[in-house]
Amino acid sequence: MYKTLITVNIAVILLVTAVYISGYYLINYPVQFDFWYVLKESQLQYLLVGFAITALVSYLISSLDFKNLSFKDKFSRIFPVLNSLILVFLIYTATTAFVKNKRELSNLEKNYTREAENDIKKDQIVMRYGGFLLPPYDEETTRKIDGIYKKYGIISKNTGCIIDAMDIIAREKYTEITNSYLEKRNGKDWKKTMEKEIDNLKKKQNPGVK
Repeated sequence: MYKTLITVNIAVILLVTAVYISGYYLINYPVQFDFWYVLKESQLQYLLVGFAITALVSYLISSLDFKNLSFKDKFSRIFPVLNSLILVFLIYTATTAFVKNKRELSNLEKNYTREAENDIKKDQIVMRYGGFLLPPYDEETTRKIDGIYKKYGIISKNTGCIIDAMDIIAREKYTEITNSYLEKRNGKDWKKTMEKEIDNLKKKQNPGVK
């Protein structure tokens, strides 16, 4: 019987650990899954603190005199029960966060789909980029570069330095839809042609700037 309880305890501990680690990914969905990164970022020391607390509570309860059982038998029964409560809490927390994030991602993708459809109608596809705006070219060159973008149905937009993993992933829906449109509009390998035009303009207007 005692061996069975030991097996149950080990199984519950392993299950709690697995749910705790995978819970980090679910709570932070839709980040790309990388086991070693998730393992590192999940901060297992907090889980160890949780096990220490359940062990302490199990010890205190097992010290009470009831059911005519030895301390060892009482502890081996109480400890997995308390850890099972932690397991339920972790599953609930991770599942709730995952569903919330999944719904939010779906809504963002719908918004970007509508935005893509509207931009296609206007023939103005937004090309987003991040970072600080530090134009190395004069006003005339910048205006001509914008003219080349417009020729290919594109306008550029600086989104700043804010990094939002969910927004970046949702934005792929916009890119997927608009890339298909731009290829039909401008032909195959249009991006290389556009970049070549821009590079030639930069060299012509600003020979000293690379």
